[in-house]
Amino acid sequence: MAMTTPPYLQIQNLTKTFGRFTALGNVSLAVARGEFVCILGPSGCGKTTLLRIVAGLEEQDAGRVIQDNRDISRLPPARRDFGIVFQSYALFPNLTAMENIAYGLRNGKPRADAVNAQVSKLLALVGLSEFARKYPAQLSGGQQQRVALARALALEPGLLLLDEPLSALDARVRAALRGEITALQERLGVTTLMVTHDQTEALTMADRIVVMNQGCIEQVGTPYQIYCEPATPFVADFVGEMNFLSGTVRSERAVLCGPFALNVSHTAMPGSALTLAIRPEDIRVHQELRQSPDMALANVDAVEFLGAYYRLHLRVSAHNHAPDLRLTAHLVHDAAHLAPIAPNTTLPIQLPAHLVRVFEPR
Repeated sequence: MAMTTPPYLQIQNLTKTFGRFTALGNVSLAVARGEFVCILGPSGCGKTTLLRIVAGLEEQDAGRVIQDNRDISRLPPARRDFGIVFQSYALFPNLTAMENIAYGLRNGKPRADAVNAQVSKLLALVGLSEFARKYPAQLSGGQQQRVALARALALEPGLLLLDEPLSALDARVRAALRGEITALQERLGVTTLMVTHDQTEALTMADRIVVMNQGCIEQVGTPYQIYCEPATPFVADFVGEMNFLSGTVRSERAVLCGPFALNVSHTAMPGSALTLAIRPEDIRVHQELRQSPDMALANVDAVEFLGAYYRLHLRVSAHNHAPDLRLTAHLVHDAAHLAPIAPNTTLPIQLPAHLVRVFEPR
C-alpha cells in the first residue's frame, strides 16, 4: 500500500530489554491508515513485545509510538485508541455472547437501547446473531473468537491489534476465519496490526508483512515481495521452502554452482563466494530439457506424494571432489508425466537464472 499521507501509526526506534536479553533493538515501522500489517517471525523474535508496547501493556526503554499524530508512548492502555484480540479469547465465562460484547460499551453509561443496537449490529457483522444468548462454553472455538473480535470492535477503535488470534483453532476453522477477518477488516477500514508465526496467515491476510528476527526487522514488504524477493537468507528460509546452494563468482554475471553455470547479477569480485537460493517449485524438471549451462542431470533419491504435488529429493554430482548438491523440487501432477519420478532414476533439471536469488556476504 503506497503511503501518500502521513502514517496512521508510527513506531520510532523502539528498544526493549529484559535483563541482558534484547527483545527489541531500535525497531521502526510506519503503518498507513486502513492497512492490514502482519508481524511475522519465530518464537522469541520480539513480535509480541512490539504489539504489547503499542497497546501500552509493556513499556519501552526507548523510542516512541505515535498514533494519528498523537504521541501515545507513555499513555496507559485505557487512554489509547485500540481494540485487542488475544490468542486465548479472554471472554468472561459467566456472560453471554451479547453481554461480552456489550461489556466495554456500558462503561460510558450510554442508553440501554443504544448498547443493544450496537451489539446486535456487531453480532450480525460476525455472523453470530442466533448465538447472542449463548455462553462461551456453549460456543465453538471459532465462534468464541468471533465474539472476541466483535468485542474488540465494539468501541469502534482506530487501531485493531490481533495477537495470534487463530493459533488455538484447528486448520479448517483457521482457514475459514482468515477470510472472514480479512473481509471484515476491508469492510470496516480499521488499521490492523496482527502478530503471527504462521506464514500462511501472513501471506493470505496482510497488505504488508513485517518479518522479524532476534528483535530486529529483517524485511518489510508485500506478500509477493516477501515470498518472491526475500531480502535476506533468513526471510528466504523462514517463509516457504527454499534450496540454498553455494556459488563461486567466475565473472561479472557468471556464477558457478557445482555443474551449473548461472547468469545472475551480483557485485562480488571473481573468486568470491555467494549464497544462491531457489524455491522448489521454480526448479524445472523435464525429460526433454535442452542442454544448457543452467541444466544438469540429477539423481532422484526419494519421492513424496503430497496431494497437490510431488516432492522430489534430488542429488546432483558436483564433480572435482566437491560435495554433491542436494535439492528439493516440487512437481505438479500435470508435469509428472514429463519426467520419470521413481526413486533411483536420473532426470534433467534446470535452475532458471531469473528465479535464483543471490545473497552476497554481509
